[in-house]
Amino acid sequence: MTTINLSKKLVEISKIIEENGDGISYIHNEDDNYTIGTKKYSEKIVQYLNQTVKTWKGCEASLANLKKRKGKNKQIKTKKIGYIWKIPISNNNLCSTASEE
Repeated sequence: MTTINLSKKLVEISKIIEENGDGISYIHNEDDNYTIGTKKYSEKIVQYLNQTVKTWKGCEASLANLKKRKGKNKQIKTKKIGYIWKIPISNNNLCSTASEE
């Protein structure tokens, strides 16, 4: 999967999570993980991720689950983040599934 296709896939995943998670409150992109925080848990997101990616993790939000911010505004408001969705970034994990072909 090329970098462009990988980016498109992450945008597609973000849109679905945003629509079904009552908005995105937190987003963090690392070399090996893509993390999205939503206001609520959604079974529709679970079903979508199960069909779209090979592995992912989900958990209720807490300060321990989030990266600390750098700079002037270091506060993270976890009240607005109800659930964290972590997707490992790799071509193998984000490759097309049979349902998309």
